[in-house]
Amino acid sequence: MPQFSLYQKVGLVCILFSLGVCSPNQTPIRNQLHSPSTFPFPITLPPHTKIQVLDTGIALILHGFQRGDSNVSFLWDTGSDISFYENEDGSYSSEFQIGERKIDIRRGEGILPKGIQGLLGLDVFQGTCLFYFGTEMFWFPGDSPFCSHPDAYLGTNLKILSTKQKQEHIYVKFEYPKAFTSYAHMDTGASLNFLPKGENDQYIGEKRVFLPGNQILTLSHWEAAEPLVLLSKSGFREEYKQAQFLTGISLENFHLPGDKDKEEVWVIGLDILRTRPLFWDFTRGRVGIVHTKN
Repeated sequence: MPQFSLYQKVGLVCILFSLGVCSPNQTPIRNQLHSPSTFPFPITLPPHTKIQVLDTGIALILHGFQRGDSNVSFLWDTGSDISFYENEDGSYSSEFQIGERKIDIRRGEGILPKGIQGLLGLDVFQGTCLFYFGTEMFWFPGDSPFCSHPDAYLGTNLKILSTKQKQEHIYVKFEYPKAFTSYAHMDTGASLNFLPKGENDQYIGEKRVFLPGNQILTLSHWEAAEPLVLLSKSGFREEYKQAQFLTGISLENFHLPGDKDKEEVWVIGLDILRTRPLFWDFTRGRVGIVHTKN
């Protein structure tokens, strides 16, 4: 049975956790609110590609891609610019097909955790939009009416989040702790969040984080005492209770050139993103969640 090592992103920098392994039959994460049943679309969907999603608890694995006679699964990572496939035959890239869609993915360079066949980053999804819910992802071409008018298919509980874009990466406006607002990188390749610490947050323990260049940091692991709030463009406040997060990362750890914007540090990861039906329009730079009663 394949084993999935946990790895985490901060901004555009890849770091590795030593949190052990996770098998595909792992117990679902405790704060997963949505049901794996079919989403109740109010009208029939336009043409799309349907992808089966496995939530391992630390990553989202996309199934059903074919390379010749082989079936391949990919880790979904919106924190990565480029997709990879661990190809041992020496070819520079390979063609994969899922449904009617064909994509070319370059050969991996030994950076993927053991047991992960490949990684799908932002380059594959450019010019498209998708909807993720539970065990399914629906992938649409960018000119689809689903992308331009998602509320017609997802209902009035769809809330388009207040975001900003840096290159192809999306940052969402959040509030945590109370009265502190900033922007956080939305990263499906991050299992936990990075947030500023509130006064009464509960300390859970320490996590060792591996940085590029064989650097190791020990970070504090917390559970939020107050609800984490994501802010929508309409002013709607979507609350997430008992969010877990890490502290102790700063850009100085990475020795990066250029912008030292503190907002680069904060991350919204799977601890939050898996708990609501998620709409992501890579063509227009929009992200939305379908409001779920807590």
